[in-house]
Order: sequence, then structure tokens, then C-alpha cells
Amino acid sequence: MKHKLFIILFMILSTMLLSGCWDRAELQDIDIVGAIGIDDGGDNLENRYRVTVQIINEGQIASAAGQGGKSEVAPVTAYSATGSTVAEALRKIAPKSPQELFFPHVQLMVIGEELARKKGIQDLFDWIERDSQFRTLFPILIVRNNTAKTLLQITTPLEDVPSAKIVSGLEATKKIWGEYASTRADQVIQQLGRGGANLTGVELTGNPKKGNSLQNVQQISPKTDMEIRGLAIFKKGKLKKWLDEDSARGATWINNELKKTIVDLDCKKKKKGIAVDVMRSKTKIKAKIRNNKPVIQITVRTEGHISEVHCPIDLAKHESIEKLEKQMRKEIKSEVVLAVKDAKEQKSDIFRFSEYINRKSPKVWKKIEKKWDDEIFPETEVNINVQAFIRRSGLRTKPYIK
Repeated sequence: MKHKLFIILFMILSTMLLSGCWDRAELQDIDIVGAIGIDDGGDNLENRYRVTVQIINEGQIASAAGQGGKSEVAPVTAYSATGSTVAEALRKIAPKSPQELFFPHVQLMVIGEELARKKGIQDLFDWIERDSQFRTLFPILIVRNNTAKTLLQITTPLEDVPSAKIVSGLEATKKIWGEYASTRADQVIQQLGRGGANLTGVELTGNPKKGNSLQNVQQISPKTDMEIRGLAIFKKGKLKKWLDEDSARGATWINNELKKTIVDLDCKKKKKGIAVDVMRSKTKIKAKIRNNKPVIQITVRTEGHISEVHCPIDLAKHESIEKLEKQMRKEIKSEVVLAVKDAKEQKSDIFRFSEYINRKSPKVWKKIEKKWDDEIFPETEVNINVQAFIRRSGLRTKPYIK
């Protein structure tokens, strides 16, 4: 009997403690923010930052989908304001929006290049970590040669919501080409805490003025579009240099972020006559201490298959495959060397070599920690070992070309 009374009493107390959906918000009472952009607002203390929010017109997107066609109303709306802090600028935007701004569904943050170079980005994320509305899982990109405000005002084809188009393009680029990785807000915060950071760039192509119109998506070839391009190297929060193509992919190899890519190889007198489709790649980094100095060992192991041939070569012969594997190892190593060289020139350890040294020998790291970025890292010996294997040549071993 006492046992039953205890259970009943426990259930009564439990119902009193249940909060339910006390903080729920109805869809018609909120404006969902899909993306946030931050630019340099000027030298005036009161206008340090210009913040832009891209608000999703969820009713318009739903009605357009139900009607099976495009509407004459834009699927998103962008509002901007300036402030001495990001939080202040967001407060100033609030009165411009008909409903309360809702941030938990932010898909993307973009930062203008001028702000990244001039003032840096090290002070931009404190409000994200403090505000419970924000999740730090969205990617952060640098707008190359333009402002975040301009980017968030561009209408995009194939995707109604521009921020969704950028995020999808970033993921596709990462999976298929492998030059650029998606860096989440929490990862950026961690990188900045270590001093060096690398963020992927996004660039506008065409005429930005014509992109701020629905006519931009009503053409087969849009006048303005967006392209994922460039890897920005940061030192102490400020953008120092852009890495492109081979050097950008080399950084992706080192950071073990490469999923798939295409490596072009030479074939006899045909430059880049063979395409190898890389399907798997794994990078391991180890630190050694030699004569009280750190030495970094990078090992890249990759596998792929031949996807295209434009020269006369007999792939049925084992010797032919071995030559291609040797050339592939050389090509990947050259990209990795290029990335290391660029990072050393900027004195920015974007590869987190310092962490491996610290784990290997905390005593050595303690001695060199303060001099690492500016003195030790640029002179550190980095050895690179690449293992490349071609597993398949496809259904055809002999090309059409004789």
C-alpha cells in the first residue's frame, strides 16, 4: 500500500515539474532567418559592423511549390543594419521585420573579404556561443572580392533559397571535387583559438546588380551566380592569403578532408591525357622530435580508378599501371608541398601540426609554444610520403586512340 502511495505521489510531483512547450513559437509569429552576413561597417565606432539577415518567405515557397511554378514574389528578403556590435545590429534589424527573427534554422554565415582582411573575424563569434538560439553547426564562408550583403541579395537558379543553394554547392564540391571543405562555426571558433585558420570562399560571377532581381532566375544562363572558390588562410583572425586549385587541394589532402576528386596524369606526349577518379583517401600526421626540434611526417594513402584516357596506352600491362601510380604519387606530393609552402610563408599553422607536437612531447612544445607560428613553424622539417594505387582500369583496357 505504501509503495502505491509513493508512486502516486511521484506521478503528481512529476506533472508539476513538466514544463511542456512553454517556449514554443507559431510559424505565423516568426520570421525564419536562413543566412547571416557580416561586413565592415566603417571606421565609426557606432557602425563597426554591417549585418545582413536573409529571411525565408516560407509561405511564398510553399505556395509556389503547390502551384507547380515560380511566383513573381521573391522567396527571400534581406534586411541590413549597422552597429558597434553584431548583437546591436541584429537588434536594429528587428523593427524592419514584421515578425520576431528566428535564428535556430540558420543554414549559413558569410563574411565580407574587406572585414576579414581589415579588422579580422576573431571577435565575431562570441554572441553565437552565448545565445541559446544559435546552433554552431552551420558553415562559414568568406565572400571573395565582395560583401556579404551583396551575396545575400542575389537570386539563385535551381534553389529558391540562396543560402540553401550555397550550402548544397559546398557539399557537392567537397564530395565530388575535393578542393574545398565545409568549415562549421564551432570548428572556426576552435581554429581561431589556436591562431591559424582556413575558411572556404564563395565568389560572385557576373553582374551583382542584375542578380538582385527575379529576372536573374528566369533565364537559361543567369546574369549572376555564385561559385565556391578559394581557401582563405587566416593568421590571428585576419585573412592573409587565398589558396586556389592545386594548393587548395593540397591543404585538403593534409587535413584529411578529401573525399573524392580527379587527378589528371600525363600520357606520353599528351599532357593531362588520363583522368584518375580518386575514390578513397586517408592522411595520417605524426610528429617526431629530432635533436630537440620537431619533425612532421605526413602520409597520404589514396586509391582510385581510371575514368578517361586520351592517348595510346595498354592498361592491361602491369608496367603501365605502375608508371601511372608513380606519376600519381608525384602529382599529389607536389600539391601537398605547395600547400605547406604557402602556409609557412604566411606563418599560419592551418594544419594543426602544433597539436601533434604537443601530444608527442609536451616538454618540447612548452619551450617552443610562444615562438611556434613566427619562428619555428616556417623552419620545421616536413616529410611527405604518398602511397597511390590504381585499382581498376574500367571496362576497357585498350583505348580507341592508336
